[in-house]
Amino acid sequence: MWFRPFANSPVRIVPDAKKGTPNVEVRYTLDEAAWVWHPDKNPGAPSFVLFRLEFESDGSPLTLQVSADMRFELALDGTLIERGPDSGDVPHWSFSSIELKPSAGTRTLEALVWWLPASEKLEGRMSWQPGFVCAAVGLPKERFHTGFAPWRVSKMNGWKSTGSLTSSYHVIGPGSELDLSEFISNRALWVTPETVRRPVDNNPYGLKAPGWSLSPPRLPALRNDLWREATIRAVYHNWLPDGALFDEDHRESDSSWESLWQGNPLTLEPETAHTVLVDFEDYLCGYPLIEFEGGEGSEISWLWAETLYENRQWEKGNRNEINGKFFEGFGDRFLPGSGGPRFIRSHWWRAGRYALLRVRVGESALTLHSLSVERTGFPLEIKARFASPDASLEPVLELCQRGLRASMSDVYVDSPFYEQMMYMGDTRLEMLMTYVVSGDDRLPRRGIDLIAGSRDAFGLTAERYPSAERQESATFTMIWIWMLHDFAFWRDDLAWVASHLATVRGILESLAVFENPDGLLERPPGWLFMDWVPAWHMGWPPAAQDSVSALVNFQYLLTLQKAAELEEIAGRRQLAELHRERACRLSGSIGRTFWNESRSLFADDPAHEHWSQHAQIFAALTGLRSPNPAASWADPSGSTDLAQATIYFQHYLFDVYHLIGRGDLIHKKLEFWKHLVRSGLKAPVEGPEPSRSDCHAWGSHPLFHVHASLAGIRPAAPGFSKVRIAPQPGPLAWIESDIPHPNGMILLRARISGASIEATVELPPDTTGVLVWNGGESPLRSGSQKIVL
Repeated sequence: MWFRPFANSPVRIVPDAKKGTPNVEVRYTLDEAAWVWHPDKNPGAPSFVLFRLEFESDGSPLTLQVSADMRFELALDGTLIERGPDSGDVPHWSFSSIELKPSAGTRTLEALVWWLPASEKLEGRMSWQPGFVCAAVGLPKERFHTGFAPWRVSKMNGWKSTGSLTSSYHVIGPGSELDLSEFISNRALWVTPETVRRPVDNNPYGLKAPGWSLSPPRLPALRNDLWREATIRAVYHNWLPDGALFDEDHRESDSSWESLWQGNPLTLEPETAHTVLVDFEDYLCGYPLIEFEGGEGSEISWLWAETLYENRQWEKGNRNEINGKFFEGFGDRFLPGSGGPRFIRSHWWRAGRYALLRVRVGESALTLHSLSVERTGFPLEIKARFASPDASLEPVLELCQRGLRASMSDVYVDSPFYEQMMYMGDTRLEMLMTYVVSGDDRLPRRGIDLIAGSRDAFGLTAERYPSAERQESATFTMIWIWMLHDFAFWRDDLAWVASHLATVRGILESLAVFENPDGLLERPPGWLFMDWVPAWHMGWPPAAQDSVSALVNFQYLLTLQKAAELEEIAGRRQLAELHRERACRLSGSIGRTFWNESRSLFADDPAHEHWSQHAQIFAALTGLRSPNPAASWADPSGSTDLAQATIYFQHYLFDVYHLIGRGDLIHKKLEFWKHLVRSGLKAPVEGPEPSRSDCHAWGSHPLFHVHASLAGIRPAAPGFSKVRIAPQPGPLAWIESDIPHPNGMILLRARISGASIEATVELPPDTTGVLVWNGGESPLRSGSQKIVL
């Protein structure tokens, strides 16, 4: 936590695995090393330890493999070179393989490793027990392998938990207090590490070593750039108490605090106190970083928040406004001690738009040399481009892109501020956005793999994963099959898709156990979340808790249909036909149970007492009922008693609008996102106001739909080998859309005049398709072509 920031991004190498059974045979160099820990263990208590190894370097490149439970920061000569491991579970435990180029001479390798018990509520991190392991590829074990090389370890005692937020569900781990003087002083107490698991020993009887089974995640290093842009919204020359109301008139006439963010030092006099409200005017995910000197007896508090609150009903109003509002935040308290220039940061990454800095200076002056945020997250490269005459769409897409970036780490996450967990409903939409804006499928593969490994004894996946506490949901389990289906069409690796079909079959067989005599799913396991409709209790659709739900069964039908297509793609026609037969039987039961002839709508429940837009959306997506483009349920301006889809489920509503050729309705609905921009949001909200989370990337789906629905570019065959372009521009007179494709880029330039379209389309090599417009079609080939319809 005192290491200097990264000088360069680490170079990660994906090692080849030797053939063999994990934890029975050595597959990676790291399997040959022992897992170690400090001999003074306190079970159930948070632990921070520092491992250290001095070595002689001749200047040759060095490849290290390293991992830890729960988290490590690796430094070479005091400068960070890697963080890890990436999120995973014990049967698929991540490790880093990095290339170093140390200078010749005596070098020092250090690893600060921390472990938190389940009581500290870092839900997104799984654990077996505290441990650290390191090895060097191609070198004798005595040089770098833990358990063989002369590693030393010291216990660090200056850290303690300060708990989490209590006003809402908040499980990203505890806030902390760090006494740096005590933390650093313990570095002198070096002892020999204790082995907590021996190396894997090529057991001829197939006996597995317990615990961690190593798996390289095949992800790039997360971003680690320093953010130094900050607007100071208020300054008070005292320690402002919790709950105090802010007044924007409290600002310094000089720019000393803003200048500090640019690296210009600020010296605070002894026995003074300061409170500073910082607005990043962006949504950041990262580690708060302070460079300081002196300040014996001082304390620094750095809290984070997504916004400020108007009242204790947690209403937020315009997120740009602070006057008369209070700060309810979460973060860390640092006791810097004294001494020469040093760095201090939090042990885990934080998120939000606002920061509240409070400083109480002790008996000696405290010099702050710089403040910054070391941003973290997946290094998403945006390749897509969308343009239209509607200038108000640009800030909407910026808002959505910011939400997606903030929700991409070493796994996809739902809310960076509150949970940082990979829920399948959120993740499926985030994956679709990633395919469209980037084409980078490394994080989607990682997510699909991890969730597949979460299946329990009943054969169903977890609702979220990795997760220290298991959460069940049959509805989100089904969405995993949708994820795999999306990958099969948007990306080009059908062999990898086929490798997951056993999981598809297992899920479907497990769900079949919960079919009633009519073939309808009746109360399958877990939280059957559908959408944050205000009238529904905790997202449960009507009848789902005690009877049979139309929405749950529509979802089951769509899952069977997608599974049939996956089996067909893999050449398993008999299995595909089996799934189609089950889908046909289920369709009949849904129609008999939920269709209401007098209303020409599907009800949510068998008694036909509840109605929703969701049921009609599913009916259209499954093909059970051809939707009427003029249907009142579909028009947001129509008068209806149906429960309306909120921000998450509107993704599926937009899919229906594309299906029925109503791009104009997508434009009407996009007014909601334009309102978010006007309200000062920097990312999409979780649900209807008062929304808990101000950054929930399931609401970033307009990033997907401007390309896939308004421009209408979608795969028409597995592996994206064929393209269907069916623009639904609504009121737009022209559209430009560029999206990545496995073989290159797809470019569309379309101008609309009345019922006619003039389009220039460019397709990558080995890709064909069709342009669809107003009932007419024109074939497309690789390369550039101009079409008039």
